[in-house]
Amino acid sequence: MQPRLLLIAALLALLASARAQDAEDASLMGFMHGYVQHASKTAQDALTSVKELQVAQQARDWMTDGLNSLQDYWSTFAVKFSGLWGSVPEATLAPPTEAD
Repeated sequence: MQPRLLLIAALLALLASARAQDAEDASLMGFMHGYVQHASKTAQDALTSVKELQVAQQARDWMTDGLNSLQDYWSTFAVKFSGLWGSVPEATLAPPTEAD
């Protein structure tokens, strides 16, 4: 009967060892899965911020171009019509007279 107990104890030890190995593999797989998810999210956030920066830069460029065009238009307008403004006599207002 002792050899049977020894065989059963050996089988139980192997089974316990296998379960411990599976639990360790599961925790390692869980750790790796969490790490990969975190790395994926970090990469996605970085790409999103780069895209946002590119969109913001394009918007700034568009606004700068628009303002430069407006300034050029205003300068052209001011130069063309400055001669007219200089030739128009200033209106003088007579002080109001009091009627008695």
